[in-house]
Amino acid sequence: MGERLRGRRVLVTGAARGLGASAAWGLAEEGAECIVLDRSRDELQATVEVAVDRGPGPFHPLVCDLSRREGTLEAAARAREIARGDLGALVHCAAIMHLTSVEETTGAQLDEMLEVNLTSAFLLVRELIPELRAGNGGSILLTSSRAGISGFANEAVYCATKFGTEGLAKALAEECGGAGILANTITPGAGRIKPTGLSRTDEAAIPEAERTWGSSDALGPAFAAFALLPGFEGAPNGRRFEADRVADAVRARGLPLPADAWAELAT
Repeated sequence: MGERLRGRRVLVTGAARGLGASAAWGLAEEGAECIVLDRSRDELQATVEVAVDRGPGPFHPLVCDLSRREGTLEAAARAREIARGDLGALVHCAAIMHLTSVEETTGAQLDEMLEVNLTSAFLLVRELIPELRAGNGGSILLTSSRAGISGFANEAVYCATKFGTEGLAKALAEECGGAGILANTITPGAGRIKPTGLSRTDEAAIPEAERTWGSSDALGPAFAAFALLPGFEGAPNGRRFEADRVADAVRARGLPLPADAWAELAT
């Protein structure tokens, strides 16, 4: 257990499972006080139970539905109260993907993907900029995908939201960098993780021999590295990273990562 983020408050969306849960655990292991958001109450509680074993906390689970704009704004207001004027990092991992052709994509599916994947990220940043600006500034980390730089059949809306995520991060880097707020994107990397939207219960029902993905637990240290960036001279801003490579660098070189490591890791 580390102490580098002791006293720092961080916000993680999509924290009930997958990459979001791993982000929360990696931040907890470095002593961060974690505000964790998801719409799955039971799975979010499971994330918190693991976090309690890994770090001192405290941990604040917020059950909310980011597909509802009012839900996102309510979550931001509650996070602002918990942050008490200082938020060290905002990590947006929440995502929805409906695999469907353009012709068969429903209005409800379109709205849900746009709201969860992109609009909620923008709204959370907008509402929490004062808290991110406090102290030495904050780190915004938006989860992207290969779908953020390449197109895939039956993923038109998902790709559009991830291309939008890349653009949002670059725009935030330009607009907010002067205020000490860093904005970057992160993807899981080469190691495939549990598909977006697959619950722990769904996964457990699939025979292990048929699972084509691995655990994302090892990616947690990458998120701690980004939370330590504010105030770091020459810190990357508006760049794209792969979580597996950053996590490997942390294990090899420790925290905080030096400037030359960040330069090598940006894609």
